[in-house]
Amino acid sequence: MHSLRFRFLLSLVLVAVLALLALWSIAHFLVYPNLLESEDDYVAKEMGRVESAWQNDLDSLGAEARDWASWDDAYDFMQGKAPAFAEKNFSQEMFEDMNHLMMIFMRMDGTPVWIAGYDRGTDQYSTCRSAADSCRWMAPIFGVVQEHVRHQRPELDKWLLSVPAPAMIATSPIVPTERGDASPLGWLAVVRAMDRDWFDAIRDQTGVDISIEPILHPDLIIKPPPIIRISDDQLLAIRWLDAAPGDNKLSLQATLPRRDYVANTASFNFAMLWTIGVLLTVIVVILGLLEIIILAPTRRLARFTREQRREDHFSEVLPVSLIARRDEIGSLAREFQHLLMHQKARTDSLEQLSQRDHLTGLFNRRYLDDYLVQALTQAHENHHAVGLIIIDIDYFKAYNDHYGHPEGDHCLARVARILDRVVDDQGIVARAGGEEFIVVLANVTRKRTWRIAEQLRLAVAALSLQHEHSAVAAHVTISAGMAISLPDAPCQPAELMRLADESLYRAKQAGRNQVGARVRDPYYQPSIS
Repeated sequence: MHSLRFRFLLSLVLVAVLALLALWSIAHFLVYPNLLESEDDYVAKEMGRVESAWQNDLDSLGAEARDWASWDDAYDFMQGKAPAFAEKNFSQEMFEDMNHLMMIFMRMDGTPVWIAGYDRGTDQYSTCRSAADSCRWMAPIFGVVQEHVRHQRPELDKWLLSVPAPAMIATSPIVPTERGDASPLGWLAVVRAMDRDWFDAIRDQTGVDISIEPILHPDLIIKPPPIIRISDDQLLAIRWLDAAPGDNKLSLQATLPRRDYVANTASFNFAMLWTIGVLLTVIVVILGLLEIIILAPTRRLARFTREQRREDHFSEVLPVSLIARRDEIGSLAREFQHLLMHQKARTDSLEQLSQRDHLTGLFNRRYLDDYLVQALTQAHENHHAVGLIIIDIDYFKAYNDHYGHPEGDHCLARVARILDRVVDDQGIVARAGGEEFIVVLANVTRKRTWRIAEQLRLAVAALSLQHEHSAVAAHVTISAGMAISLPDAPCQPAELMRLADESLYRAKQAGRNQVGARVRDPYYQPSIS
């Protein structure tokens, strides 16, 4: 029971069990959920492309309706001054080319003036003064459009229709091109069917097979989940779209393949099987090595020790230290590993403290000075520009005096986070001390440096941190000064700091909450936006 072989075997079995349990946990709680999350992102991306496609189609329909409705000839037609307008401008070929189902001219109260439509299914083209006789097939859609414009403001509107068939509709008031004070004389409605041809066009644009079904009473139906995984190979993505009349909906459905999920799952399962096989092989190999390298020599050492004790003397063939090996070798290795890890953690902590500001988490002045020297050196070698922005919180002493130092520290931390978020990977942000921050931007232009400084100013203002004692605004604001070291006019760190500080002073003198600029180029115009 106290044999090293038994204890080592028990340890290996326990490690193997824990490893298998860890693999199972990783698979079911990390890998597979991440694969499903990635699949959700893929579905969102594909459905976004589909939504963008049909929204672009709807926007295009709205643009066509607005163009037709603001045409002087259409305005004259509504006044009865252009009786040949409809016959001259509308035909079956035009409806086919523009993929329109209907066009309706109405008075402001919805009274029909002229209706035209082309049904691709029956190849029927009709024009009428009302939705009757040969235009009777358009009556259901006309009724919904008529009801819609009665409640519509006199401006362009784009919407979806659920019944009698899914369609896109754009309604626009009819006005002259140069409108002036002229009132709209009526409405123009343009209808585009969301039929098979429309689905084919969307599929050609996005590569996604979609279908649309009307949901007439959505409050009586349990809304399905946005993603239904039909099988291991396919899933169904569902989006509900608002549609007239009433509170009806359109169910937009897309069938998508699960290629990435299936491939990634198969790869991970294959990797898991290989891992399990390798783990078992390692256990067998370790047991063999344990027997050959440790247990056998240990038994020989024990036998040698017994023989030496019987002989009542000790041989000098083996040193005495070998007798004490037993289990202390593993214990010593573990303790030494813990010591190394502890030492590394302390080293990392000291390095972090030497580079970061303890309050804001930004880089400190020491790191900034080293970074600026390195950035300017590399910029000189690569013929790049380096931008420097000095930022000062406006009337921060008044903020501290009024709200107290704890709130002042909170304000500094909030401002630091938003500055770091805006700069991101474009450069670094450091706290120079107090309420002053410095941004270093590598490989930038003057215009880009100015824009980033302005973005920083606007981002801090957008925080809306209350500052009752500021003479600039009711919230916390910043002033910024910028300078740039150009390839043809390089600056030393101190000079670049001085130029940026001068531009900051200029911004403060000009009223604060703005960006000042100062560069060595005498032709630079500080009005860059």
